[in-house]
Amino acid sequence: MPFLQGSCQYTLALLGCLWSLQISATQLPALVDSTWLAQHANSVVILDVRSRKDFLEAHWPKSRWAGFNELEWQTERYDLPGYLPDKDQLATLFGKLGLTCAETVVVIGSAAQSKKIAEASRVVWSLMISGFKQVALLDGGIESIERNKLSQNETVFAPSDCAIDFQTNLLADTNRVEDLIDNNQPVIDIRPTLYFEGYKRDPRVPQGGTIYDGVGIPPEKLLDMSSGIFLSKEQLRQAFKQYDIPTDGSLATFSDTGIWGALGWFVIHQILQNSKAQLYDGSMVEWIDRGGEVHDSTDDMGGPIG
Repeated sequence: MPFLQGSCQYTLALLGCLWSLQISATQLPALVDSTWLAQHANSVVILDVRSRKDFLEAHWPKSRWAGFNELEWQTERYDLPGYLPDKDQLATLFGKLGLTCAETVVVIGSAAQSKKIAEASRVVWSLMISGFKQVALLDGGIESIERNKLSQNETVFAPSDCAIDFQTNLLADTNRVEDLIDNNQPVIDIRPTLYFEGYKRDPRVPQGGTIYDGVGIPPEKLLDMSSGIFLSKEQLRQAFKQYDIPTDGSLATFSDTGIWGALGWFVIHQILQNSKAQLYDGSMVEWIDRGGEVHDSTDDMGGPIG
């Protein structure tokens, strides 16, 4: 009888392990917390996209530094900033990070500001559009992890070769944005209200305001700003509903250079699971350069902000 009991316990334990592997392989959540991370740390690659300085001060054990603002996660094209790098550039970047494009990846950033959360979201998008199938974001960022669980030791890993497999369905260009507007489908500005209304602008954007016929929702409406944690699915749906913005069907998100826009894409595509959501990485800098029409708070905007 003890043997049978032990066998049963062993079987249950084995099933539990297999279930854990199944979750990792096919049902990776869009957002994970520190408890999930501790349970699955040996089966995922962890990329920390904060600054090198912040990473060296304290990071999750075995995470790899992949600083968003210090490595080439965005590149210049047509003398304009903010674009996704080309295949060769991405292959070089991922190779330096020891990635083969087949890993399950968890991205860790800071949740101290909505822009920092957007940067981590942009890395998620960059990995997924490059062909990574399983990518998650640590909800609440590095601040959600107890300090005594962090490390200062750097992870040693070997460079690798990474075969990029572009998922173009995740990307919108200017023609795609025009097509969405012509068909009354949402083109969503995910910048703070003052940017949308034209009172503030990124210095790289030559004109204030937003894409004509675009709609907007501020990034802070998608987050619990006290913790940097994303709102629940129902709260997110309600937030978009309050701004009269549909989150199903074909749509694109944008911002100045596609960073805040990536936050909106992450919410709609990953959390709300709309596979038709795209990111316009050219965003305002490309739209204006291509002669696209812009409106601001002095116009009869007709949008949900203003």
